[in-house]
Amino acid sequence: MNIEDYIRKNRNQLDVEKVDEEYLWTGISQTVNKKVNQSRFLFVKIAATIIVLIALSFITYQITSLRSNQQLILAKIDPDLAKQEAQFQNQIKTYYQVLQKTNYDEELLSTSFNDLEYIDTLISKYSDDLSTNGPNPKLLNSLMDLYQKKIRLLDRMLNEIEKNQHYENDKTNI
Repeated sequence: MNIEDYIRKNRNQLDVEKVDEEYLWTGISQTVNKKVNQSRFLFVKIAATIIVLIALSFITYQITSLRSNQQLILAKIDPDLAKQEAQFQNQIKTYYQVLQKTNYDEELLSTSFNDLEYIDTLISKYSDDLSTNGPNPKLLNSLMDLYQKKIRLLDRMLNEIEKNQHYENDKTNI
């Protein structure tokens, strides 16, 4: 016997039960509510992502403005000093780039990076004092002097590296 024939013969017995409409509508409404909740959760995720991106942008902006704040302090005090400081910072950046390109042994250098770090600490303290207490000629002169000392130390380090390289080259040529 074929299933279609069975359904045709027993159709009256199969269609006896009535549909529970209330049960069906409960299932449908739960499905619709799940979709609404999922779309709300998606909205919350998108909003949280936007908030995180805004916070990261703000933090990045604050960090970059803090780095350039040192130059802005001197720009408010004296534009000539701000130009001089910018020149010093560019020269220091150039020296660091040259240092990175050279192959050097830190132990062979008489000048250590600790000296440079100490100067950086002093520059930071002096800059903080300038922003807190306002312009002080002695403090400004000391700050400029620190920049010059840092440049001289970097220059000395590069000269020592150059001498060591020439010495090693002379040794190998002999």
